[in-house]
Amino acid sequence: MYYPDSVIDEVRSRNDIVSVIGSYIALKRSGSGYQGLCPFHNEKTPSFHVNPQLQIYKCFGCQKGGNVITFVMEYENVSFPEALRILADRSGYTLPQETESDRAKENRTKREKMMALYKEAAEYYYRKLRASEGKYGMEYLTGRQLSRDTMREFGLGYSDGRLYETVKGRYDDAFLNESGLFTFRENTGAVDKFFNRVMFPIFDQNGRVIAFGGRVMGDAKPKYLNSPESPIFNKSRNLYHLNLARKSRRGYLILCEGYMDVIALTQAGFDNAVATLGTALTEQQATLIARYVKEVILTYDSDEAGQTAINRAIPILYAAGVGARIVDMSPYKDPDEFIKALGAEAYEERIRDARPSYRFEIEFMKSKHAGDADRARAKTEFERDVAAWMLRFESRLERENYMKLFCEEYKVDYRAFAEEVNKAGAAAERRARPAETEPQRAPEVVNGDGEAVTAVRAKKRDEILNTQDYLVTLMASNPKARRVTRKYLTPEDFTGTVYQDVVARCYAMDEDAVADVATLVSRYETPEKQRLVADMLADEMALSTGDIAKSVEDSVMKVWQRRREDLISKAKEEHDDLTAIRMWKENKKLAEDMRRRLRAETY
Repeated sequence: MYYPDSVIDEVRSRNDIVSVIGSYIALKRSGSGYQGLCPFHNEKTPSFHVNPQLQIYKCFGCQKGGNVITFVMEYENVSFPEALRILADRSGYTLPQETESDRAKENRTKREKMMALYKEAAEYYYRKLRASEGKYGMEYLTGRQLSRDTMREFGLGYSDGRLYETVKGRYDDAFLNESGLFTFRENTGAVDKFFNRVMFPIFDQNGRVIAFGGRVMGDAKPKYLNSPESPIFNKSRNLYHLNLARKSRRGYLILCEGYMDVIALTQAGFDNAVATLGTALTEQQATLIARYVKEVILTYDSDEAGQTAINRAIPILYAAGVGARIVDMSPYKDPDEFIKALGAEAYEERIRDARPSYRFEIEFMKSKHAGDADRARAKTEFERDVAAWMLRFESRLERENYMKLFCEEYKVDYRAFAEEVNKAGAAAERRARPAETEPQRAPEVVNGDGEAVTAVRAKKRDEILNTQDYLVTLMASNPKARRVTRKYLTPEDFTGTVYQDVVARCYAMDEDAVADVATLVSRYETPEKQRLVADMLADEMALSTGDIAKSVEDSVMKVWQRRREDLISKAKEEHDDLTAIRMWKENKKLAEDMRRRLRAETY
């Protein structure tokens, strides 16, 4: 759906970028702006910066950047109109309604079409579970002691393998194949991927169906089957039941491994249970959790695999600013078994007695050395493991507190242990040093047309693009610089269609106007173009330059000279040698004349 610039500007102006991004990730004041850990790539040192004056953000690690709309598009993995709707809802602004024609409906984005398909599939599976076709599915679920109300709350369904018959004709086969709901075979045609399975719809945070999990009825393999990733589903950035659990008033989330654990806990009154989606906990999921709570109760399976998964999840949660405690479910394997055997009150008591994460991790490290017959060696290796573990705490005060607590509880000499921690820290620093000089994979950058490319880290972008950034920022922020530049360069003198468009917009501004960077960024719908525009209009050197006249002169000359070189190269490619030679001879005189005129300009 198309929205006019006035609507886009209204939505953007109602959503302060610091407030919006701060609701997704932790931001801290840094100088005149804010910084935090980038949500788009893994990092330990913050390289993600938010500029409240320009209303833009930039990560100097992965090079992503843009305005508040760009951020929502990138983080939520949504289209430009969808990001606009999310921000409009957030600010209480009602977007204008437009009547969709039949043609407009056909031209809806792939993501919107897929959302519609998944909603239809969920409704179909829901009906089939309650029909004769879903008899075995219903027997399975009632055998797991689920009530009809619980089945309705979670939208549980059953796949009888005939979904394709209800949607064919309204969606083309290529789209249905991409949806992940069907498998297309030469001999049989379309086959429902989830045939003969109880269906668990997976909702996004706004309550829209984006994927399914399916539990087979019988002995077929695999036992559980999950939707593949698609334009609407990223398993690393979603959590099962978060759409409802985030509304709980308990103040913490219960993190489980499976759908049935979440459903059993919810039926027992624990409305704050969520689960990962067939994978170990990811950093993106931990960041998502941190938006709603500061504490998680981990209730993974009590077997070795479950305990190992807990040990891996704790540092990920810690890095996201989320504390964790661990429920002891012995002698039962998982929450579902526990509640069936002992009930909700006993589980509530286990939550109250849940171990702090640091104690679990230390005991986990100790268990690795339990089989060593040499008790002295086992104790030494255990204490060295803990010493290395202490390096996690960047705050000296926090680390000291945990060191003292460990030494008190495990009867360890504090001085000797502190020395071991220092050794571990020194060793970690030595290991890190070589990596600083090793070549690194270049981050993603964009060229002059807003297309994603990669380049050598030492020279991320072509020199002319950096010069253009500098000059465009000068023009946008300084009307006098824009007035002079417009006399000597046309938009076509700039490399890249996006640059040419931005320059044309700058030239069209009122004579004394200063560009609103965030507004200009909003004029472009793809994240790559928004990122490029945000970069070119926020060159820090240009914003802080002192000698405007010299800066404009040098930048204009570089852009002009590059344009002349391109024209000469084009003439050579077209075998027009006479034109190429003539232009080459003219270059020196024209350049001297242009520089003389630029130096005569007043600012």
